[in-house]
Amino acid sequence: MKNRILSFVNVRKAVSNRLYWIPLLILVLWTMIPLIWALSASFKTPVEVYKTPPSLIPESFNLTNYIRVFEYPNFWQYLFNSTFLAIASTVLAVSVSIIAGYAFARYAFKWRHILLLFILVPRILPRAALIVPLFTGMTAVGLYDTYLALILVYTASAVPLATWILAGFFKVIPKSLEEAAAIDGARPWQIIWYIVMPISLPAIITVSIFSLREAWNEFPFVLSLTSSSDMRTLPYQLFMLRDSIGIQEWPIVLAFALVTIAPLLILYLIFEKRVVNGIVGGAVK
Repeated sequence: MKNRILSFVNVRKAVSNRLYWIPLLILVLWTMIPLIWALSASFKTPVEVYKTPPSLIPESFNLTNYIRVFEYPNFWQYLFNSTFLAIASTVLAVSVSIIAGYAFARYAFKWRHILLLFILVPRILPRAALIVPLFTGMTAVGLYDTYLALILVYTASAVPLATWILAGFFKVIPKSLEEAAAIDGARPWQIIWYIVMPISLPAIITVSIFSLREAWNEFPFVLSLTSSSDMRTLPYQLFMLRDSIGIQEWPIVLAFALVTIAPLLILYLIFEKRVVNGIVGGAVK
């Protein structure tokens, strides 16, 4: 009887362990199927895309669409805009978040928890509600259609979440390390630079990638705060691609989209483990 019970328990555990893979498999398929279809279609001709029944494997791998993307008028200007805005806003957001997160984690000032809660308000509000006041404000101070306006907005959007993650990570760093450095004569900025930041590298990389991703993919703000074509970013131009080419050529549209998301995919693949460690270390604690 005891053996039967143990056997039943083992079978039940084995079935339960396998059932965990079902939602994971559904999520992977839900994510990967559109990406695989887009990759396949980007190597096809416009006529082949509309053939019935559709085929996942292209008849002949055609690189013409990617060549057209890189030869597209002002493509390199759009790439520069996306890269410059993403890097500049990420550096500023992470720098501000490190200082703010350390202050929230180490200094027990009044209303600290309430203030930490209120800095998430910009993340709660829909971006559509922020467009009109931002447009009015940037126009009033003469920053409309400038890099500075977008950098400031991107930075302000990234700081709240980055501060929360870093504050949670800084809390678990032993204070004894900082106290020992202070006894040796280290100044506060030296403690942060030489002790806190190296230990918190997974969290810093995590918030950096999150900030970079948000700035790279951003569309509503660049649409409302710029007007000249020289200020367009890759997501903005992807939105305008239909009007530019006159008709909906899905192969070139999908090739443009894949080129746009490729840098972020590469970053995630490189820093995947550090991102997971940073989220667990900062968001859970």
